[in-house]
Amino acid sequence: MVAGTGAAALAGARTTKNVVNQKPNIQIKIEKHFNSKVYTSGSTISGQALVKTQKDTRFDDFDIIFSGIAATRLDFVQQYPSHSFRPFMKLRMPIDRSTLPESHVFEAGKTYTIPFNFVVPHHLTIGACNHYCSSPAVQEQHLRLPPTVGFWERDDQAPDMVQIEYSIKARAYRRASEAGGIPQKIMDGYHILKVLPALPEDAPLDITFRDERYNLSKTKTIRKNLFSVKAGKLTVSAVQPSAVMLSADGRQAQGSVARISLEFAPTSTESVPPKINSISGKIVSSTFFGAAPSDLLPNLGSRATYTANPSLSYTVSNNIFNNKSVEKVAWQVHNVSGRRDSGYSSLGNADEEQSETECSDDASKKSKKCPIQHNAVVDIPFSIPMTKKIFLPTFHSCLMSRTYTLQLSLSVGATNTTVSLAVPLQIGVETIYESQNAGLPSFESVMAEDEQAAVGGLLDVRTAQFPELMEHTNSMLPGYDEISRRAVRVA
Repeated sequence: MVAGTGAAALAGARTTKNVVNQKPNIQIKIEKHFNSKVYTSGSTISGQALVKTQKDTRFDDFDIIFSGIAATRLDFVQQYPSHSFRPFMKLRMPIDRSTLPESHVFEAGKTYTIPFNFVVPHHLTIGACNHYCSSPAVQEQHLRLPPTVGFWERDDQAPDMVQIEYSIKARAYRRASEAGGIPQKIMDGYHILKVLPALPEDAPLDITFRDERYNLSKTKTIRKNLFSVKAGKLTVSAVQPSAVMLSADGRQAQGSVARISLEFAPTSTESVPPKINSISGKIVSSTFFGAAPSDLLPNLGSRATYTANPSLSYTVSNNIFNNKSVEKVAWQVHNVSGRRDSGYSSLGNADEEQSETECSDDASKKSKKCPIQHNAVVDIPFSIPMTKKIFLPTFHSCLMSRTYTLQLSLSVGATNTTVSLAVPLQIGVETIYESQNAGLPSFESVMAEDEQAAVGGLLDVRTAQFPELMEHTNSMLPGYDEISRRAVRVA
């Protein structure tokens, strides 16, 4: 009911917006642009603002800006709907006054072309996040460019109540008649863009027991059947996998690998590790949003923790593999008793005999534990589906955040015991560098050339130039030409 009402309201707002823009006063024309084009950090946005009026229009000032705005709407949460708009980026283009009429009047029927050129920044300015944050790490996240939300052709897995809009805006103003008054906007035009900023892989999250949304390890009791005695305990653990990196246009994504560690502690040496029947996995996207800026990372900590600025969450589940069979698990046996009888190692015959004795005694004496432990590692490659949905990168802004959780479910043993884990997953965006004409070579290209030269043996003989030790008859320093002639060949 909330989603439907919000969708209807948003659709009405978009319809009104389209009606207003049917005959814009100012047309924004972007070079080499198409509807599905995606801009990333470092991308150049060049074009012109075309002004053509039907009657003579006087103006006092003209602006072209590249802006970013985040907006949230909370319906049926309070007594009245709450709307929040937070501009986080505003780049103003210096206007060449020669492109504007000296009379400050746009003449009827005449077209005026005002060029602009913007570059998508890699970071926001420090003033973009000026509210209180619980730690510097939170503010650092808020100063990163967030991606476009709500303006994609595919489903971006975000609710209708959140939006992040990037646009080029051109406006003509007339000064206020009174001193200190607000200038009057007499005409404007804008063009919405899709931005997917470069977001490199971060360090894995430090997950503790307080972070209730994640569960990296779980232990289950294993039985041969429903009515048999305990065969042992199986502990399943996982670590945060490497980030899934999106291409700069968001159309491709690299895969990753989920590593699952298995530890089986049997009650006796006769108990063998259980069979891993199948593994299922899904990715859950979580969008957090609120009416006021958040001072913490909403995916960490307790779900029920009271905060001054509470946030809502919207989740979408995506299956990535179902009941994936595990053909063979390479179990390794370890002696965990820590005993070193007669100087033999823990894998020697003496300890093996002692282990059998202790384990056989364990059947009758529960106070002793079997010193045998089985360990194994299973790697599960996975990729995210890119057909009907778009996966935005992981980000945290002042008003909204997007995080991902990899949920793994293992079916174990003859009784199909289910073991479920919830592991954090990061989605990033690769960084690209646009070539600049007559520009300096990048650091990476220079290092690559040096490495190639070293492999080819071109650096075996080098020429080092340095001044020889000599006495100078005067206080003058040696000239550049003199130094350059003193070359010593080094083998």
